[in-house]
Amino acid sequence: MLKLSRQTDVEQVSTGTNEHRILMIYDLSSQPFSVGDILFYQEASLVLRERLSASMVDFALVYDPKNPALPFFTSIKEKNATYHLSSILPLGQVNQYHGSLFLFNSYLHLQRLIASCADLYHAWPPSWQTDRKYQYYTIINDLLYNYYKEHGAIPHLSCCQSIIDWARAFYREHISPLAPVTVQVRNNKMLHTHRNSRLECWLEFFRHCEERYPVKFVVVCSLAEVDDRLRQCPNAIIAKDYHTGIEHDLALIQTAAIHTGASSGPGVIALFNTKPYLFVNTDMAPHLYRGIVKEDGFLRHYFAGPLQRFSVGSETTELLITEFARMWSAVDVDSWKKQEDKSENDFYSWLR
Repeated sequence: MLKLSRQTDVEQVSTGTNEHRILMIYDLSSQPFSVGDILFYQEASLVLRERLSASMVDFALVYDPKNPALPFFTSIKEKNATYHLSSILPLGQVNQYHGSLFLFNSYLHLQRLIASCADLYHAWPPSWQTDRKYQYYTIINDLLYNYYKEHGAIPHLSCCQSIIDWARAFYREHISPLAPVTVQVRNNKMLHTHRNSRLECWLEFFRHCEERYPVKFVVVCSLAEVDDRLRQCPNAIIAKDYHTGIEHDLALIQTAAIHTGASSGPGVIALFNTKPYLFVNTDMAPHLYRGIVKEDGFLRHYFAGPLQRFSVGSETTELLITEFARMWSAVDVDSWKKQEDKSENDFYSWLR
């Protein structure tokens, strides 16, 4: 059988069967209520799936109902834990090899599941019961890095096909024949406010692009982060005005021509794909990352291309204009003009 000897070291003892699955354990006592961190887990599962010759990926969220979240999420308490959990549950299915989704409010029950399915599951992290550490840096600096050194690329993360079809139909209906560009706006008034978007710069950037590029900007953010001035931009629409959920927003980002905006959770889906992107106002500390590439005052990951970059510090209008022109040079404009409406997809239209 195949086993994990350490958190990211894989030892193949003998050939397993393709009925084995990866069980990703997202423990909310050590991992945050964070879109981005869960997507990093999903990307890690793609590497583990290949290395362990597994068939599918199951995702388990587990929490202590008495202490459902890390201390800095002060608003999440026992009485409202399930309300907050409902906002991140869809992320457990953002994986093209998704199998089952579990939600446990008992560590004992999760332990019993793993014990009873020992012949089925490769659980990760394997030491989750005793070593409850934050896994983000382990994933990017060890698991993904070692895979990249071996293969020269990392697996691409994808939403499921039905929601991808929805996103393409959305673009045909609301954007075509223009090219869609997603913009992540961050306006969080409670947490890490220094990472919030400088909206004046974005509004000036949208105005600059009006007569210059055949694009429409699709603003992705939570409903509480919407600024009414965005609705006055003729070349921009707000995804939440079309009642999107997090899974819709992720699919819109994945299928857009370019992604840009705040370094915030949903944009991670672009990080693990091939499209041009620019994350702005990041607070990345380069010394914490293996293989980070520094160029022209920007940063990019070892697995990223030259049009996939991070800027450090607050964005400016000039930076947005210059970097968008760089990314736009890689867009096949004609392919977006030729989009045909072949969809009969009414995904979620009947859910009320």
